[in-house]
Amino acid sequence: MTMMVIGEEKLPEGALEVRTLGMTMRFGGFTALDDVSITVPPGTFHALLGENGAGKSTLVKCMMGFYHATTGQMMVGGREAKVPDPRAAHALGLGMVYQHFTLVPSLTAAENLVISRDDTPAIIDWRKEHAALTEFMERMPFAVPLDQPVRALAAGEKQKLEILKQLYLGRRFLILDEPTSVLTPDEADEVLGHVRGLCEKGEISVLMISHKFREVTAFADDVSVLRRGRLVGQGRVADLSHADMANMMIGSDAPVAAMARAGMAGAPVLEVDGVRTRDRSGLKEISIEGLTVRAGEIVGVAASRATVRWN
Repeated sequence: MTMMVIGEEKLPEGALEVRTLGMTMRFGGFTALDDVSITVPPGTFHALLGENGAGKSTLVKCMMGFYHATTGQMMVGGREAKVPDPRAAHALGLGMVYQHFTLVPSLTAAENLVISRDDTPAIIDWRKEHAALTEFMERMPFAVPLDQPVRALAAGEKQKLEILKQLYLGRRFLILDEPTSVLTPDEADEVLGHVRGLCEKGEISVLMISHKFREVTAFADDVSVLRRGRLVGQGRVADLSHADMANMMIGSDAPVAAMARAGMAGAPVLEVDGVRTRDRSGLKEISIEGLTVRAGEIVGVAASRATVRWN
């Protein structure tokens, strides 16, 4: 692996330690992030919690160079790092896996990987590239079919490919922005289990934005909690219960009682009967035998990899 450089100093190989020190971000008179300092030691899996609007996305955008923090600094590998833009973050070994897929659906997994490089040649020697990708995949703890178009991949495979892309590009510190939002629980456990394994091997460090306490408890080492732009709590995950984390997020020890259901369901506002279609990949069937939604109802829709059927 190529050594990364800050100024004239080389960064260590493998997993990177990343720290934010007094990170503050103001938009005019609004303070979105207020004096936030967190440390992600090398080879650890760190969870970042907070309600919507707590400042999580602002923090990681400052770290990746999308925003320029008003005050504060960042340390990468024990050295002060200037990150004016995402390209500079990438050069330091920082990468981000976004909540929504950034892959090109019509291209194969192999094509998505190759075109993501800065040094992709104008004329690609695919025999050479496939040999290199095969060797790369053999070193990875999980794999995806390289010759299939991304649109034909399941959601879990697409998320694996997003992570593989960052590893392929040499990233050693990954920010995962709600990476399991479109995955089933089994897919989420598989993907995060592989990521956790890479951390334990000392190959990467991870900062994961999440709202799912179960996943935080199962896979993260440490947690930091933001509320209204400020850091309000940190600790070892093993020392915190779900209630502890929830209390830090909402700022209250008082239990929140569920609101009583009132009223009766009204007249139908949507009726679906005997509908069949293919999903976006064209490979799976969606079948709705009968579905009625009435006024005043809240209807949840859930599905697995199997054929979706409503009765």
